[in-house]
Parts: sequence; C-alpha cells; structure tokens
Amino acid sequence: MEIGELKTFFSLELRRARALVKRIYTGKRKLEELPMTLQHFLIHSGFMTDVNIHQTKIEWKSAALKFNKTANWKSINCIQHNFLPDPIRLVYMKSKMFGIFSLEAFDSFRHGRGAMMVRMAKIFNITNAKGPEMDKAELVTILAETMIIPDYALQTYIQWEEISHYEIKGTISYYGIKASGIFYFNNNFEIEKFETEDRCYTDKNGKFHSIKWTAECSDYTRHRELSFPTNFKATWNFPTGDFTYFKGEIDNIIINP
Repeated sequence: MEIGELKTFFSLELRRARALVKRIYTGKRKLEELPMTLQHFLIHSGFMTDVNIHQTKIEWKSAALKFNKTANWKSINCIQHNFLPDPIRLVYMKSKMFGIFSLEAFDSFRHGRGAMMVRMAKIFNITNAKGPEMDKAELVTILAETMIIPDYALQTYIQWEEISHYEIKGTISYYGIKASGIFYFNNNFEIEKFETEDRCYTDKNGKFHSIKWTAECSDYTRHRELSFPTNFKATWNFPTGDFTYFKGEIDNIIINP
C-alpha cells in the first residue's frame, strides 16, 4: 500500500463495499427459526422494523485504547461501518502520539480476509497484521458485534445453539473460515457478554497467541426505534490476569446511511 493517509484507503474501501452489498442478497432466517432468547433480543432491539438492513454506521461518542497493562488510556477518534449481506467490517481510528504525530489504524474484514494496519505520521508502518489468524480474529469480532447489530442473528452465515435460557452459542462461517463464541443474556434478554477462544493476541514481535477474549456491553438505551448498548469494552483474559485494552461509548447506530 502506498504512503499516505489510511483514511483515504478506508474511504475507498467504504465506497467499494457500498457498491457491492447492494447487489448481494444472502437471504435471512425467519425469526421463529432462532432460539427463543435471541427472538426476544431481536424484537426488543427494534431492528426488526427494518427488513432490508444492508449496512450500519456505528457512531462512537468516545473511544480509548491501552497498548499494554501499565500504559495510560489513549483517546481515539473512531469511524465504523458494518455490512451484512457480505460481512464486511471497516474501522478507521486516529489519534496523536506525543501530541504531535498522527497515529492511524485501519481494522478490516473484507471478502474473507482480515487485517490491521497502523501507521504513524502517514509514513511509518508500525503494524501490518494479516494472515489466517487475523482472518479468523476479524470474523469472530463480527460475530461478537451481534450485541450491537442484532440483525446479524438473522444472517444465514451464522448458526445458533441454545446452551441454556441465558447462554447462546454462535458460529460464524464465511469464505471457508469458522469461528464461534458464547453470548450471555440478562433477565431482560439483553446481551451482556461474549466470550471466544477463536481470537489470537498479537505480541510486540508480531507472533500470535491463543488467548480467551471477552467483549462486554452495558447501559442499553433507546434511540428512536432502536435499542442498543451504549458502553462497550474488550478484554484479553490472560492466565496472569485480565487486560482490558479497549473501551468506548456509542452515541448512535445509523441503518443504511
């Protein structure tokens, strides 16, 4: 990829994805085909009022990253788009290093390929992670975001298995890649937590390690017809202790922007 702003690359991929998904229809499951807990979750979410959701934009009010356990939280600007017929996920993040240098990141899953690119001052590539481990990690992240975008539950590339009244296992399969995890619901049939063993941690040397990963959400709110969680965090569950590396507050979710 050429030197320059990752945002330019993000914008190009966003235009390509918008043109593509409008021509794709993978079909949806009927609500009654899902486990009862998921049915309640979908009905309460309000997403069922729009039968043709092909894209969502998640507007983050605030977001922050931690690069290691002892580091301070680093505020970031975050732009995120998810596409459903073809599960494309595009996230652009930007911050400042030392208050001077721009730090950009482009996190993506497109057509079966996952990647994370990080660039400083538009010139220096800090990270360019890709390969089978990233493909699977990015795909399972899409599965996890069912907690934010409930319409994923109706997509035919995700299978569901009821473990208990408040525990549902989801398995996502696409482009020959498969990943799974468990969703935990509260008494109001809202998702509170997602756990998976299918997301690898990348160390400072670029090596992948199989570590349990947990995503948690809370503080559900209703914005117009939609109900969604406003607070979200992601944690690596190391044997030596948990490391929460991302936290964010969602302001709004826009359907088919």
